[in-house]
Amino acid sequence: MTAPGRTSGRGVDGVLVLAKPSGPTSHDMVGLVRRLSGTRRVGHGGTLDPFAAGVLPVFVGLATRVVEYHMGDDKAYRATVCFGASSTTDDRDGELVQGLGPAPTRQAVLEALTVFRGSIEQRPPAFSAMKIGGRRAYQLARAGQPPQLAARAVTINRLELIEWDGTDPARPMAVLEVECGAGTYIRSLARDLGERLACGAYLGALTRTRSGPFRLEDAHDLDEVRSAAAGGLASFAGLMLPVDVGLEAIPTAMLTDEEVVAAARGQQVRPAQRPEVDQGATIRLIDAREDLVGMGSWRGGRIVPEKMFVAPQSARGPAEGDVDVDVGTAPNRRATGGQAATSGERLEPRLQYARAGVPHEVVAGVDALRPELGRLYVAVGVFDGLHRGHLYLLRELRHAAARSGARPAVVTFDAHPEEVVLGLAPPLLCDPDERLVRLAAAGAEVTVVQHFDHSLRMTTYREFVDRIRSRVDLAGFVMTPDAAFGHERQGTPDALTALGKDEGFEVTVVRSLLLDGEQVRSSEIRRRIAAGDLAAARRMLGRPLSVTGRVDRAASRGGVRVSFEVPVVLPPAGRFAVLVGPPWRTDAPALRADIGSAAVVDGDGLELTADSWLEKQERVRVVFGT
Repeated sequence: MTAPGRTSGRGVDGVLVLAKPSGPTSHDMVGLVRRLSGTRRVGHGGTLDPFAAGVLPVFVGLATRVVEYHMGDDKAYRATVCFGASSTTDDRDGELVQGLGPAPTRQAVLEALTVFRGSIEQRPPAFSAMKIGGRRAYQLARAGQPPQLAARAVTINRLELIEWDGTDPARPMAVLEVECGAGTYIRSLARDLGERLACGAYLGALTRTRSGPFRLEDAHDLDEVRSAAAGGLASFAGLMLPVDVGLEAIPTAMLTDEEVVAAARGQQVRPAQRPEVDQGATIRLIDAREDLVGMGSWRGGRIVPEKMFVAPQSARGPAEGDVDVDVGTAPNRRATGGQAATSGERLEPRLQYARAGVPHEVVAGVDALRPELGRLYVAVGVFDGLHRGHLYLLRELRHAAARSGARPAVVTFDAHPEEVVLGLAPPLLCDPDERLVRLAAAGAEVTVVQHFDHSLRMTTYREFVDRIRSRVDLAGFVMTPDAAFGHERQGTPDALTALGKDEGFEVTVVRSLLLDGEQVRSSEIRRRIAAGDLAAARRMLGRPLSVTGRVDRAASRGGVRVSFEVPVVLPPAGRFAVLVGPPWRTDAPALRADIGSAAVVDGDGLELTADSWLEKQERVRVVFGT
C-alpha cells in the first residue's frame, strides 16, 4: 500500500475524510480543501445535500484518479423521518403539505419497513442532480417543470428503527439506521414510507455514518482540518489516508521496474507475474515495493494501463527556448533512401495551412508580448495533439478575430500543467516543435509559449488577463463551455465574460466538438492508443499517430533504436508498419514522412528497421499506420 497522505512540490496526495456539518454544500467542502491544501485537483466521493451531515471523503491530488472506483461503495446513514406531511423536495427544505391519512403508530412503521429491505424499485426525487435531456432534474423542477423520473433498482441491506418520538401524535418522528447500495436516495425512502402508510413523510435530518471504508468515527471536523493546515502541508497531509485505501478488494498485479516504465508510456504489458483474474477484470498495478503505480485491466493475457501515477523514468520536460519564425506551405518530400511508401492509404496527409503565407510569431511568455503585435483575440490551452476538437476551436478563433479586426493568438505552455499540479505529465500526443508548426497551420498568427510553474499555477485569472492587457490590445477570448484557467480554474467563461464587460474585451463561447456523441479529448485519444485502437485515435486526431524521438545508436539491437526526450504515447507492444521522416521544426518547412519502415514497440520503447537514411539522422518522426 502507498504511504499515508504525502506531500510534494505540487501539494498533497491522499484521501481526507471530512465530517461535513449541516449547511454547506459538498462543493463548498471541496473548495475549502483546495484552498487549505493549495491543490487544484480535489473531488468528493458522493454528494451530500446541504442539510445533510456526516462522512464526506475528499480525494486530493493523485487520489482524484481513483474516485471512480469508490462510486459503487455501499453507504450507511442515520435518518430522521417526519410523518404527517409530505414535502415538495422530499426533505425539510421543501414546502410542506399536510398528509391526508392519520399519523402512524410505531408498530405500523416497523411493519412497513419490511417492504423496503433488499432489492427494491425506487423513484429518484424530482429535486435531484440526475440529468434529463442534458439538464439537471432540480433545474427543471425549479422552473416549474418537474420531471417524471423512472424508478430504478436499488438495494437496502439493513433498515432498522432505532428511536421513536411520539411526543406530537399528529407529527411523530422515527430515527432509522440505513445501510444501502450506491444510488439509493434516503429522501425517496422517507417519501415512499409516508406513501405506504398513507400519511405523508419527509426527511427531517440525515447523517452519513459510512461511505465505503470511510467511517464517521474516523472523520475530521472542520476545526481540526483548519488547525492542521495552519501547521503546514506536512501537518495537513498527516490527516489524510493513502491514495489506495479502500481498494484492497481489487486484485493486484506486481510489475517489474521495466514493466512499470512501459505501462507509464501507455503500453500494454505482458507481466512476468501473471495475475489470477478473469478477462476484463480491473486490477491494481503495484511495483516491487508494493506501492500503487496505476490501475488497469486484464485483457487477452496483457495488462492494459488505464491510469498511471508514475512517469517513465527517462522522462524529462520539454526543451525551452522560442524562435520567431515564418512558416509557409512546403512541397511534398519524396523518399531519399530506403523503401518509399506506395500505398495512398498509408501516406501521411499533407499539412494544410489555414492562412498560407501569413507570418507566425512565437513569443516567450505573456510578459514578452509587445504592442506592435497588434490587436489579439486569444485562446488559452495546452493543445496537446492538436486534435480535431482543437482545430475546430482554432477555426472559431480565426472567425472571431476576423470579426473584431484582430489577429488570432494562442497561449500555450512549455510543460503540461499536470507536471506541476500532479508531479507527472501525461504522455504527449504531439512533439513540442510539431505543436508550434500545427498551431501555425491552424491559423494562429501569434503563439505565446508560457512557462508553467507553481507561480503561474497560483496566478488568478484576473492577474493573468491583466498581464496580457497591459502589453497588447486584447480583443477577447475564445473558450469552450468547460474551459477555465487561472488559480483553481476560476477563469470560467462566465467569469471572463463578466470581467470583459468591465475591461472592454469580449468572450466567444463555442460548443465542444463531438464525434459520435463523445467529446474529443486528448485523454480519450491516449486511452484508445494504449488499447491499440489506432483507427479510433486517428479519427479523433484527424491524422495518424506520430511520435518524434532521437536515434539512439548505442541502444539499438540490430535496427535503429528511437528514444524520447519527453513521455510519448505509444501503442501496445507489437510490430507496426510505419512511415519515417525528419522531425517538424519551427525553423524549417514541414516535410512529410514517406520512408516505409517497420517499428517494433516493446517495454523499452521503439525500434525501426535499419535503413541507410535513418542511420544518418539525429532525430526522426515516426507515423503509425492503422
